[in-house]
Amino acid sequence: MTSTPHDALVRGIFGQPQYAADELRCVLPPDVLRELRLETLVLADGAFVDERLRASSTDLLFRARLASGGARFVFILFEHQSTLDERMPLRLLRYQARIWERHHAEHRDDTHVPPIVSLLLHHGRRPWPWKPRFSSVLALEAPALAAFGTSILGFDFLMDDLARVTERQILDRAMDAVSRLTLVALHGSRDRRPLFEHVAEAMRELEPELRAGAAIGPLARITRYVLSVDDSQPDQIRTALAAALSTETRSSVMTAADQLRAEGRLEARRETLLEILESKFGSVDPSVRRRIESGALEQLVVWIRRVVGARSVEEVFAA
Repeated sequence: MTSTPHDALVRGIFGQPQYAADELRCVLPPDVLRELRLETLVLADGAFVDERLRASSTDLLFRARLASGGARFVFILFEHQSTLDERMPLRLLRYQARIWERHHAEHRDDTHVPPIVSLLLHHGRRPWPWKPRFSSVLALEAPALAAFGTSILGFDFLMDDLARVTERQILDRAMDAVSRLTLVALHGSRDRRPLFEHVAEAMRELEPELRAGAAIGPLARITRYVLSVDDSQPDQIRTALAAALSTETRSSVMTAADQLRAEGRLEARRETLLEILESKFGSVDPSVRRRIESGALEQLVVWIRRVVGARSVEEVFAA
């Protein structure tokens, strides 16, 4: 499954529990927040992928302990979407079913499964037009839906629809500066105005809170995102973002951003090779995947060129 710059940013920032907890505190209802101990939030294995269902990989999956204590916990499924997709509830249902299947396989003596809270972060240009509930995809009118009641499947999911808020409202949220800057970047990515201008302005406003060393990595990821998404000249983007940063962090952030871009190009080559192999030869053996994942950029280029005329997977990797 090909990763996008949006995927990389959301996973890179909100894959860290402290920033995910920020977002959850802003979106979860107060009653739910009281039931969760967000200080126990940890990233779980969300990659519920098999060879028959390559595209079914959750964005982020977390676990958090319940306030009541004990060994009980809740799964939190954190999805993001940059385009409108009316079938999103079906995707969330599929993810939840696979999460429970995995849990059951790992805890066969447990007759119960942990609850799952689903959150959708939407950062498209237009607001999400459907209700955030599974019943929005059911072929039933409101009277019939009410008549069936709980005899048919139904669940609601939480939504943070950035298309319904302003940049000012994001900056005024009670969140860490990194979380707010990330949301500003996602929010501005669909605007006609150059993205780097949105991010540079937010950086200047948040700069006093972004001087800590721990912010360098996240700032580098946000910088890489802007360079990947914005069509402006890279030198123009780098100059504007560097000017918005403090002298203490400027050099470190830009160096780290360049390193992330290089890593991103390497990962893109790996994904391209895997996709071509699967399209031409079918399922790829795990040993071949491991070889690709450890391959250097120059070697990946050679393999990609070979696969065009290869008659077998073995020919691609022949010495």
